[in-house]
Amino acid sequence: MKSLGTTILTACVTLGLSVSLHAAATVHCGATLGTRFNLEPAASAVPQEMESLDFIPNRVALNEDLVVAGAFDSRGTTFAQPSTRTNWDGSVSGYYVRRAATTSCAPQFEGGLPAFTANGNSFSSNGGVVIAADPARDAFFAVDLRYSPGLGGFSAIGLFRASSATLLNATLCPNGTHTTAQATSCWMATHPAIIGPTPSGGINNADDYPSLAVDERPTTAGKGAGNVYVAYVGSIGNGIVGVELVACTNATLSCSKPVTVSAVGESVFFSGASNGNVQVRPDGKITVTYMDQTSNTDAAVELVQFVSCTPAGAPTAPVCTAPTTVATEKQSFGTFVNNQALSSQNMLAYTNSRHAHRLEADGKTITTFVVWDRCAEYFTFVGGLGTNGISLCLNADVVMSTSTNDGASWSAVTGVNTGGGHQFFPSISTDASTGTVNIAYYNTGHDPLHKRIVVSLNQIAPGTTTVGAPILLTTTPIPWDADPNQSALPLDDFDFHFGIKARGMGTAGFSRVYASFTSTGDRFGIYKGLPMPEQNNNLQEVTY
Repeated sequence: MKSLGTTILTACVTLGLSVSLHAAATVHCGATLGTRFNLEPAASAVPQEMESLDFIPNRVALNEDLVVAGAFDSRGTTFAQPSTRTNWDGSVSGYYVRRAATTSCAPQFEGGLPAFTANGNSFSSNGGVVIAADPARDAFFAVDLRYSPGLGGFSAIGLFRASSATLLNATLCPNGTHTTAQATSCWMATHPAIIGPTPSGGINNADDYPSLAVDERPTTAGKGAGNVYVAYVGSIGNGIVGVELVACTNATLSCSKPVTVSAVGESVFFSGASNGNVQVRPDGKITVTYMDQTSNTDAAVELVQFVSCTPAGAPTAPVCTAPTTVATEKQSFGTFVNNQALSSQNMLAYTNSRHAHRLEADGKTITTFVVWDRCAEYFTFVGGLGTNGISLCLNADVVMSTSTNDGASWSAVTGVNTGGGHQFFPSISTDASTGTVNIAYYNTGHDPLHKRIVVSLNQIAPGTTTVGAPILLTTTPIPWDADPNQSALPLDDFDFHFGIKARGMGTAGFSRVYASFTSTGDRFGIYKGLPMPEQNNNLQEVTY
């Protein structure tokens, strides 16, 4: 379904009428830090982390997009301050929605994805939110981790659907911070699906790190069009963990049985390093990338793995190929002691892979771009790197490889940003309307001490695989861990990824990139009565 704004703009372009164009990339949510994308009171500050987002262009009005973001929101934890818990619905799976045609980038409403019952068990939220939009069917989807007392642990994945009409309805989704009843009204017109519930019995009988993608092709495009795909790390039996994939129907969320896409015997662990990333190619094929730690004794050596699957039409599971290796990464990084994977960064961090696809001008060739972060230089102590040593990464880089034959072969690894300091947690999104590939990441290279972070973006022009110069999505370096998490909440600092999405109309000046990321620079919050820099999920919008 096209919005009225999209229809008007398309008509203007077709008729050659004058429209306002922007020749260069322009930021809209404040060049220094972006805009805080939650409604949390400063007097009851807790962290928001591990962001995701998507949007439908022009769904609100011409050049006004419907934007939905997600994050782990500590307002739902039992460790949050009582005043915070009173004004929040108890969920840690936060959602944040901008739906108003205003000059502000701030959201109009927020809440936590609600608890629900499935298969005779109740399932409450446990974070890990990922958002995906489906402009063709005018809907948004969200996945998160689900906890069930009857099953125990990170026991399942929840899949939600909300139509754009619902999210734009001020009665069903009122402005402000939602109660449990309001969150239910927003997100449960279609009953959520539960994916991969497993019995209690430890981490090897749990599901974690969900990823989400929608086949956005028109319903008439062929088998799988409109299907929703969820990849996650889960138990595949006998205490073995693997990357699994399910296919779900769009309207009713009826899901297939899981397909294990990682190879038997691979060392896929419950860590940020192992989480699978699912995407859908322009022709409807489903692809997954993930990291395989090749041995238990050398944590620095990992395989960047790629799997291609053919849709069978949900709720029938897709048929997948065996994994192929994008690259053997001999200098990955991961958290070992005291959250220190990256020097000067007090956070859990692991080498991660993400990927995107681009349909080329011939209408047939599809180029796949895989990005990941790696360590260019270690500081190693207690015996040396590998079996007997613990290593701290002094310089993390973002790199990539490409394929034009569905993963049968891959290009040599090249740098996206290999400058000084750390470049890490890359996210990637293709603007299908123009063929521009967008890669965003955290970057400490603008701080001489390599602690404070900006968010950088590199673009790859249509028809090339050459990475353009970095663009600053934020210009003021700030420390990721400036707020006192460790003293205010008994939780580890973590992020693992942040979110970007690019969409457009095929005309210069009408493409947008949104990024949702962790920031501590926009205000002070009150932590246990003390004012400290507050950790928030921030938003940046860029047009080009």
